[in-house]
Amino acid sequence: MIILKKKILHILIIGLLSSHLTGQENGMYHAVNGLVQDAETHSPLQFVTVSFRDIDSGELIGDVTDKTGHFDLMVPEGKYYCIVESLSFQPFVIDVFNIHQDIDMGVIELEQNIEKLEEVELVAQANLMDHNLTKKVYNASKDIANIGGTAITVLENTPSVRVDEQGNISIRGNTAMVLVDGKPYGGQRSNADLLSMIPSSSIAKVEIIAQSAKYDSEGGGGILNIVLKKRSSEGYNGTVEAHFGNPANHGVSTFINYRTDKVNIFSTASFNHQVPIKKTEIEQVFLDQNQDPTGNFEEFRTDYKQRNSFLFNIGSDFFIDDKNTLTTSIMYTTNNKNYDAELILDDYRPVDELLRSSLRDVDENTDETFLEAFVQYSRKFEKEGHQLSMDLKYDNNVGENDTDILNTETFPGNDQTEQKYVKDEGVDNFYVRLDYSLPLGNASKFEAGLKSNFRLYNNDFLSSNLNPSTQQFDINPDFSSEIVYDERINAFYVNFAHEIDQFSFSVGLRAELTQTLIEEQNVQEDFENDYNDLFPSALLTYNMKDQNFFSIGYTRFIDRPTVSQLNPFNSFADERFILLGNPFLQPYYTNYFYLEYYHQFERLSLNTALFYSNSTDRIMNILRNTGLQTPDGFDVYTRQPVNNGTLNYTGLELEATYNPTGKIRLYGIISPYYADLFDTLDGAYDFTNWVFYGNFRFLYQFTNTFRFNIDYTYQSAQKTAITELEDFQYVNLSLSKDFFSGRSTLTFRVNDVFYTKEARFNSLEANTITNRNFIYDTQYLLSFSYRFNKAGRRNAHNRSKDLDKNVFEIDDQIK
Repeated sequence: MIILKKKILHILIIGLLSSHLTGQENGMYHAVNGLVQDAETHSPLQFVTVSFRDIDSGELIGDVTDKTGHFDLMVPEGKYYCIVESLSFQPFVIDVFNIHQDIDMGVIELEQNIEKLEEVELVAQANLMDHNLTKKVYNASKDIANIGGTAITVLENTPSVRVDEQGNISIRGNTAMVLVDGKPYGGQRSNADLLSMIPSSSIAKVEIIAQSAKYDSEGGGGILNIVLKKRSSEGYNGTVEAHFGNPANHGVSTFINYRTDKVNIFSTASFNHQVPIKKTEIEQVFLDQNQDPTGNFEEFRTDYKQRNSFLFNIGSDFFIDDKNTLTTSIMYTTNNKNYDAELILDDYRPVDELLRSSLRDVDENTDETFLEAFVQYSRKFEKEGHQLSMDLKYDNNVGENDTDILNTETFPGNDQTEQKYVKDEGVDNFYVRLDYSLPLGNASKFEAGLKSNFRLYNNDFLSSNLNPSTQQFDINPDFSSEIVYDERINAFYVNFAHEIDQFSFSVGLRAELTQTLIEEQNVQEDFENDYNDLFPSALLTYNMKDQNFFSIGYTRFIDRPTVSQLNPFNSFADERFILLGNPFLQPYYTNYFYLEYYHQFERLSLNTALFYSNSTDRIMNILRNTGLQTPDGFDVYTRQPVNNGTLNYTGLELEATYNPTGKIRLYGIISPYYADLFDTLDGAYDFTNWVFYGNFRFLYQFTNTFRFNIDYTYQSAQKTAITELEDFQYVNLSLSKDFFSGRSTLTFRVNDVFYTKEARFNSLEANTITNRNFIYDTQYLLSFSYRFNKAGRRNAHNRSKDLDKNVFEIDDQIK
């Protein structure tokens, strides 16, 4: 109802303002246009009133922004008082605006007026997703399901994005590259541990950007750019948030931003204590050569994954002048993890006849620190869009891990064995990047840049067993190693974009020169691998009415082997499986094609995508029989990654947002896709599989300050030649209530309401049938956040810094 009233009000305003034009028909008119956005999410704002009042005559002229946030009107020459305003937002004001030529006001950003949040219905009308030609934008700060969470929570709630149990992040079946404010985070492609320390209260939005030559060639599924909150006008604002959970998930975080006309200072601090509880059941059936069962094994495991983390980040934008900006930031994090696991192990031989029973206690302690320093200089030239930027970034990650495993036999005897693992690792990462953008006329743009990235990784792993005679730990040299990994990547790119009427296209090419070196101290052998690659990209778009568009794109990207895959030393999962690295692994390459269509109706938005990817010489783990046997008579196997097989992905993604009333928002995404792996070793790992994924969300606003959100996720079974992940489904819900004129929010969230998010794996390999199920306890979380905000003077000097003052001829002395 309120939305309808707003539309009627704006129609009346347009009519009223337009009626004043008749008195000025004999004057000289000039075109005035611009774009109005939400300062927090940078998404366009519709139904914003833009008005000009003649200072001398009092005549009023105005317009209302369309669904894309644009306005365009004709204004007679003169001196005007200009105001851009909308219910629930603080007005943008220019006290004196001299108009004597056509003017493009550029982007005007409005900040929410938290004093008046109770007067309007905002949440249900805020789009969960915004779409444009080169990226999709998930408005994370508008989704109450993120309150009290972290950056990982936000990514898990981001449509099209998947985060698995190991923290791997992907889009449409391919690995995603994660950036924070446009820069790699933690020196890794997607470091889930570090991302989990960024509080969701500091995140404005997530941009899903199509891969292009401008970005690193890894992460071909797309670029996930997490955009942190910053204030765009003078004054200060911030958020304080505290949350409490069961199982233990307690924390507090603060975000503050202070801006003047010369400097913008921003800072985030957070502390979290978590103890998620994971329960695992494993059942194995052993088969002989005739595939008849010879015995079975059962394991019941409970993991208490205690984690204490602290993050502090402070940075600044120093506006040297209107054209030059210097940005600096420094971040420090510390992370302490104490993982305790309790296992009950029962070994039956023959079937269902107990041979051995034991208890296993695993105590794993990890201390990690991370330090990052970042400097960026950017220069804007006279022509809009003509700019140059240079980034310097250094980060250091240090981790120390101690694991103690105590095995106690409970049947038939009471023997004890103890093992200890110590791992020290460190990563130093440095990069320098230069980006240049040059508009060519009004319809073309040329971009070029270079980047050099240097990474040095060292890992010292020591395995030892307790000697019962001496009560000392004896080092096991077969399962101990010390390696150094040195990686250097130099990249260059060019990109050209052009518009022709309703068509636009861009083509790009990226060259990367890679050098890697592995030094294995135990074997006194070095492994070098140098390779050079070209990565083309292309995008063609047809723009239709009302910002609807159709696009087709192509990119080529690379997946490099990880250090753990390259490390040649031995480790083991259990006595039957020896894990080997492969220093001769090569990267594999993927060609990725996609078609996308977006259509915006009045209350409904639809986005449809068809995608296809082809990867050759993928990295797969291959199982081989060593010819050895365990003391119990089982064959011993090695598991080693090799380049093998071709994988094709073909999929469809349908996404819709529907606002039937001012109180309801419905969102859904479904994505069926087909996977086909072939040409594997002796065809042993070939498979085909259809997978269906769906996520549906319902937001209902009981009152202006009380909201309810529920989301449902379903994924069908995923099968390979030897494993199957059975289908699963789960429901999350959130309740949110605003207090103190919208300054504070109390949120209650439940993850996995019905305790159904259970992963059930089945496999048949090495003459063993394995069924493994695990599930995390349902999480209950109560969160309280308080927002504060104080604006600076609302005049032309501090609200239109980015506008052309020479054209506007702003005079602060005239009121």
